[in-house]
Amino acid sequence: MKKTSKPHQLTVYCKCGKRLVKYKKGGGRRLVKIHADRVSKDYENLFVNNFPENTDIFCQSCEKRIATIKKINGKYINKLNQGQVGIIKKN
Repeated sequence: MKKTSKPHQLTVYCKCGKRLVKYKKGGGRRLVKIHADRVSKDYENLFVNNFPENTDIFCQSCEKRIATIKKINGKYINKLNQGQVGIIKKN
């Protein structure tokens, strides 16, 4: 049986400093994917839209790619570009 940990709230920023999303993450590893159903607040309305698969999501401030939408296990997720994601703060 898998041990489940209490989800914690994260605020994710772009490298340019733009606040992107408030997200409920479980587990202890680093943030790689953003599931739309775990988004608490989407400040730029980027992660909760229903874009088609393989669509790139860009920061509205610096216009760099933040994530790409992929379909994994029948669910659409936002796979983050680790080089463009800046500070991640625990709330």
